Amino acid sequence: MSMRDDRATSPPVGPVSRRWAALFLGMVAVGGAAFATALSGPDPARAWQAYLVNVLFWTGLASGAVLLSAVLTLSEGRWGDAVKPLAEAFGAFLPVCVALFGGLWFGRALVFPDLAEALPARRLWLSPGFLFLRDGAALLALAAAGLALVRGSARERGHPVRGQGVATLFAVLYAVVLTLVAFDWIMSLDPHWNSTLFGAYYFIGSFYTGLAAVAVVRGMVGAGTGTDVGSAASQDLGTLLLGFGFATGYLFYVQFLVIWYGNLPAETRFLILRLRAAPWAHLTWVVLAAGFAVPTTVLLFRRAKARPAVVGAVGGLILAALWLERFVLVAPSLSRGGALPLGLSEALITAGFAGLAALSVAGSLRRLPPPSPTAPAASPGRLQPAPGQVSHGRR
Repeated sequence: MSMRDDRATSPPVGPVSRRWAALFLGMVAVGGAAFATALSGPDPARAWQAYLVNVLFWTGLASGAVLLSAVLTLSEGRWGDAVKPLAEAFGAFLPVCVALFGGLWFGRALVFPDLAEALPARRLWLSPGFLFLRDGAALLALAAAGLALVRGSARERGHPVRGQGVATLFAVLYAVVLTLVAFDWIMSLDPHWNSTLFGAYYFIGSFYTGLAAVAVVRGMVGAGTGTDVGSAASQDLGTLLLGFGFATGYLFYVQFLVIWYGNLPAETRFLILRLRAAPWAHLTWVVLAAGFAVPTTVLLFRRAKARPAVVGAVGGLILAALWLERFVLVAPSLSRGGALPLGLSEALITAGFAGLAALSVAGSLRRLPPPSPTAPAASPGRLQPAPGQVSHGRR
């Protein structure tokens, strides 16, 4: 990571302009109207499918962004002082995610159809009542830990050793809760398919998504203030994106390799449907290219990582690709027709969720205090280059 303290070059964060706030509110209104229209149309199941994909995507994104703050606290990484407030701003969206998950209850018959009947041995576990009870409680615990982490970090900024207990709790809950989400919201849709690695794939991918979201917000904040500063933190954030892009792609490949060579019909059907069957196969290759191949190629270059605008643009591409990946994981298990259930309705519903997230993050950024100018330049365990010494910590 970078050896240089980058807090002084962090872009200033101020109140959101009325135009941006109006835009976000307009996105929410348009998304809500699109969802209501789809519900009243001939295929309400498609509306609930889009709703589930977005709850899945945005819950993972918000949790993954807050996990970056926990990781920085546990590792005492002072390079992250420039991005930590941006990551913590997503904590305000965690309670909204809990409420949005609760909304799935009204579409449970279309989103989680006949799960208990499909596997009688798991009747209790797959019953809608127990599913919503355990997942709701788990999400509430994760949101509470995230808010406690953010509040503690705001009070103790400049003292990274404090708050490590809450950061540890959040990190553990993150892995457990998102594994449960992956099993209950994705794997249960195809109850005859299972993968013990799927939970790890989802929560590592969600951290990748959270890093991308932080990169996008950082790029937007820099653009909004007319600055392109903070290349040290930008390079470190780009390096994290590169590493977790490889990690997420690796977990995908490991699952693919084991299932494919095992050649068990109950497992290979899940992959064949998404890799070889129309209309899903083309989307899967788009995800692999836009979510992994292109970002990792761009972020291999040091000059690209040093520019917040470039890292933010790559983050935006990753977010679009990972949303499409969540769609490909969910939609083939729920869709009954041959046509691709992806169009204007899904785009507008997604815009509504994005507007909610943007309003939550913007409101949180307005309340977060700036880093303290009297904070120590580095944590006790942080290596610093000697005067005149060239640092080799750059990538």
